[in-house]
Amino acid sequence: MGLKGHLHMIFNIRNLRQVLFVLVSTLFMLFSTSFAGEKNYFTKIGNIKLYSEYYPNSHAKFKGTIVFQNGAGTSLKEWTQNKTFFNCVRKYGNLFMYDRSGLGKSPPDMSMSLTNPMTPKIINHKLMALLKKRKVKPPYIIVAHSYGGLYAGYFARKHPTLVTGMLMIDPVPNNYEWSDAFLNQFRSIMQKMKKQTTKELYAQHSYAKANKIKILSAQLFFQLIGFEQSKSQVNKLPELSNKIPIIILSSSYMEKHAPIKGDWHTKQKQWLNTNPNSKIIKVNSSHFIQLEHPKLVCDQIKLLVMKNNPSTLSRLRRIRQKLASSGAMGIHHS
Repeated sequence: MGLKGHLHMIFNIRNLRQVLFVLVSTLFMLFSTSFAGEKNYFTKIGNIKLYSEYYPNSHAKFKGTIVFQNGAGTSLKEWTQNKTFFNCVRKYGNLFMYDRSGLGKSPPDMSMSLTNPMTPKIINHKLMALLKKRKVKPPYIIVAHSYGGLYAGYFARKHPTLVTGMLMIDPVPNNYEWSDAFLNQFRSIMQKMKKQTTKELYAQHSYAKANKIKILSAQLFFQLIGFEQSKSQVNKLPELSNKIPIIILSSSYMEKHAPIKGDWHTKQKQWLNTNPNSKIIKVNSSHFIQLEHPKLVCDQIKLLVMKNNPSTLSRLRRIRQKLASSGAMGIHHS
């Protein structure tokens, strides 16, 4: 090869490097733009403030928002701490998560009392106001964990036209009783707490203190006080619309250790409707399935997102087949 040939080859290699550099840079910019603009801050709702985090994805096919509802006594970190789960779910839409009053970074609601305990009606009044103030776009795919399922179920029944899918991760049933053993462990402390003012309760039984020294938090106290009222509020509403696909993930741990009367898995089926895509899946896992099986949980959210895109029905069937054959992870459909 002569000098001219060598120069021609070097020129082409340089051109190729430039093209690759431009291509990689463009992809990086697109990726960065997709996930840019996170807006995490406090929002004033009446006399309270709620902390929330919003992660937009302008390139997602689903143009609504995936809204997360935490379990009892947990902050929104239960959705962000497992990076495999968080990074996976960010690909499928805009994400919105928040801390209910008295949890995580949200200050307590000092209007809570024995006669005004924590109920789905109060929780969802705040959530609707928060969604409107933060201009969080519907339709919503609701992802709820544990006791948050009761609040999510109320929301979906109250606002069926705003909800296009639900993923309930080891949710409490919509109608159940606590076990005697569960109630007995809190009976004496609750009698003492009933004699305290709301201000005293949140000072002595704050979220941070309860997590540190393992005591009953004021937030959980007001939740337990409002338990019967909460069930009544949920079950007075119409059943979940059959237009909304509902996926329930049920853990093997809670099937053995759930603090309720009756069978955990069987009672969770109370949430199901007759939508052909509604189902309950048993998972060999602890109560925090999203932490132990992040890919599985993300795949369920992907299924709900794909249901909003008719062109992906064939891919949807393939994913179902893949999930159905995942027996190695301890997954069982029922």
